Amino acid sequence: MQNLNKTLILISAVFLISACTKKQEQKTDEKKDGQQQVQDNNQQTSAGEIKTNELGIKEGKPGDYPSDIPEPINSKVLGSLNTSEGTVVTYESTSKPKPIFEEFRNAVEKAGFKKVEAETITDDGGMAAWKMDKREVSIMLAWDKDKNISSVVVTYR
Repeated sequence: MQNLNKTLILISAVFLISACTKKQEQKTDEKKDGQQQVQDNNQQTSAGEIKTNELGIKEGKPGDYPSDIPEPINSKVLGSLNTSEGTVVTYESTSKPKPIFEEFRNAVEKAGFKKVEAETITDDGGMAAWKMDKREVSIMLAWDKDKNISSVVVTYR
């Protein structure tokens, strides 16, 4: 049951973050005093501060990202979110899910993490989780055939 809850939270996070990134890409045009103005969905912050959107998703990789948890290969970080299940970090990668997963699995297992459940991985995506002492890490991947990118969610606590 706990694994089902984690799966549902991860799937929700992927859709949530995917929707947010699409929303960030779309800018709305508004007319104001006869001039056209573009409004971004992100909050404006002073220099050096991390931007967050209305859902609390922070831009970039968290400052406390563990050094023994790899970042997905050929990826760019989209943002992170702190949840009750841990810190969720989302990425986009130009690699397909299987190679991303293999590199990630090798690195976390080399760092001492042990798989807690059977992995589920196909050409279209999948997921797996590992544990070491009280620490946990999981990865969820999905291939977007229209954009030719993988959406990757890494969760740790």
